[in-house]
Amino acid sequence: MTELLFAKYAPKNLEPVNSIGAKWPRLLAALKLPALVKERRVCIKMHLGGGAGFTTIHPYLTRKLVESVRAAGARTVCVADTPGAVLSAVERGYTSETIGCPIVPVTGLADKYAYARQIEPPFNSLREIEIGGEVADAEVLIDFSHTKGHGACGYAGASKNLSMGCVTQRTRGRIHALEGGLTWNAQRCTRCRACEENCPDKAIEFDKEGNFDVFYHHCKYCQHCVLICPAKALTMEGGKYRDFQRGMALTTRAVLACFPPERRLFINVLTDITIFCDCWGMTTPSLVPDIGILAGRDIVAIEQATLDLIRHEDLIRGALPPGWKLGRRGHLFERVHGKDPYAVVEFLAEYGLGSRKYRLREIE
Repeated sequence: MTELLFAKYAPKNLEPVNSIGAKWPRLLAALKLPALVKERRVCIKMHLGGGAGFTTIHPYLTRKLVESVRAAGARTVCVADTPGAVLSAVERGYTSETIGCPIVPVTGLADKYAYARQIEPPFNSLREIEIGGEVADAEVLIDFSHTKGHGACGYAGASKNLSMGCVTQRTRGRIHALEGGLTWNAQRCTRCRACEENCPDKAIEFDKEGNFDVFYHHCKYCQHCVLICPAKALTMEGGKYRDFQRGMALTTRAVLACFPPERRLFINVLTDITIFCDCWGMTTPSLVPDIGILAGRDIVAIEQATLDLIRHEDLIRGALPPGWKLGRRGHLFERVHGKDPYAVVEFLAEYGLGSRKYRLREIE
């Protein structure tokens, strides 16, 4: 049974020493970082957000992590994310000065610094992925993830941070393509262009005759357009979210294969848990109260524990967008998005990446 460290967000009293900001360094000390990072090149993979969103992992938490890794004797340390997120990271308070280390684009600014890896055996159309060089060339990987809901797969955590954040844009498109394609209802469409204006990858446009068009080279099948359309004129063909989750698990396995098990660390931050992940570039109300921080060496266990700690009974009144109705069965994220978030845990375990059994050791 895997042991996970857990720092609960709520303090037992109002003494600052019992707050999450004080527990965090104690949790990091309990991880025995020197054995992991001493004299090694360390890459901290996290999502730095974008757009008008600001409920990402707080820079304070990032700085304390970097300080601890440096104090543990790391040769070098960097924080890495996708090129676009790195370019706008300063808007959310992430700079080399505030967090204490360089912030680098995982695949280079041109999205071309990557290594091709075959998926064996291939899964549907997913046959090859491209892993960012800043990750593949590191000696230690710290997967520092922000837990959120997700419209395409129900849940975004440690696996999504690696599978969608450590690869090229082309690879993200391949993984999302496992879900299906887009169908446009011309009669229902009002041509308000909300889909075009809010597409994060500029893949949508309307021609002079008002016809909808998708440039699938850029489209990553994120379903932003489907969810934002007020007339419900767009639908995703197939809706194979389990195929998407399996694709993420396969990609996660390929990323982790760059590191022996003893050179991996997983940290999930369970704060500001909103309906959509940080890639949406917006901040919405939290679905549940802040829970805390989990850390451990087993990605399956930490994903399982993260989901177990997020309970539908704790849903905050008024947290859902207007007009959204909560389903009656399953995990909170399944009740919100209609997709079982535990699917990715199932697939990660199937591929031998860890155990779903765990015990929590609370950090006081």
